[in-house]
Amino acid sequence: MKNINIILPYKETYNTKIAGAVSILVSQLSKLSFFKKKIKIFGSVSLTDPITKNYYGIFKKKPFYFFSRTNYYLHLLNKIIKNEHTTINEIHNRPQAAKFFLKRKPLCKNILYFHNSPKELRGSKSVKERLFLLNNLDKIIFVSEWCKRIFFEGLKIKNSNNTHVVYPGSDCLKKIPKKENLIIFAGKLNYAKGYYIFLDAILKILNKHRNWKAKVIGDDPRPYHKKYHKNLEYTGWITHKQTLNIFSKAAIVTIPSIWEEPLGRTSIEASSRGCATILSKSGGLVETNNNGIFLKDNSKNELFKHIDELIINKKKRHKLMKNNLRNFKLTIKKTIYDTDKIYNSL
Repeated sequence: MKNINIILPYKETYNTKIAGAVSILVSQLSKLSFFKKKIKIFGSVSLTDPITKNYYGIFKKKPFYFFSRTNYYLHLLNKIIKNEHTTINEIHNRPQAAKFFLKRKPLCKNILYFHNSPKELRGSKSVKERLFLLNNLDKIIFVSEWCKRIFFEGLKIKNSNNTHVVYPGSDCLKKIPKKENLIIFAGKLNYAKGYYIFLDAILKILNKHRNWKAKVIGDDPRPYHKKYHKNLEYTGWITHKQTLNIFSKAAIVTIPSIWEEPLGRTSIEASSRGCATILSKSGGLVETNNNGIFLKDNSKNELFKHIDELIINKKKRHKLMKNNLRNFKLTIKKTIYDTDKIYNSL
């Protein structure tokens, strides 16, 4: 095998400060995989500060075209790797790109990695499209059983030997660190992520429990409202490392997502830092935490009730923290092992 070409979505920015879930996972593979010396990571834009040095940007800056910039990105990328015949192409979250390489590089092994619902991505929305992918790709990887189940909806079969679930894991602390009276929301600040549910609930909490504080980690490209309180801080986007450090200090992390989360990296990382976690049952979130509190009614009143209870009931809070660490299974070590096993089979 010459190389493993990891192909990022056109819009993914592979730098430290605004790394999303895809970039974080890919950087972990690049650093920890047995095949790390063979991995090359391709993205749309050249960067001065990529997360890892094996990143290659196709454009100096993103071009403006009236036709598909994704197709233009793929055509230029294909020119770079067209002479490679003993290569694995691992395409992340873009079925459209997987179909492109299946037509142009039949001698390569091709993996498609789903991070979102297959029925919402161009190239896998229809049963016909998903059957094509299933019959022609060497491997299809899903970040959750929920994503896999969505892929097989409408198909006569519900499983295949070339499909795998690989959970994006995290490293895990060995013991609970010293915690502060701190509550966290992390993610895009929009309706789908439950930001407004959190905002309404947290203001009531901070007015009732004046020795507690809250932090909102994240931002959103679309307009959103802020509400202010002396004990509420907006950090904006910060690095992945900084986020994990805040989780280590936080007592409670909330994930009141309304949309069908494909997985929920925040829940995994909060558990790995010994946080008491409150989350909705949307999509793949139920697969991320066996010891969290799940919202029966994803509303501001329900979220307030559970945060309030954890603040008052210190014993219950500490039990959740302890169980999260003791029973943590979604480790990055398991992620790397499962992925390397797939690489090795190809």
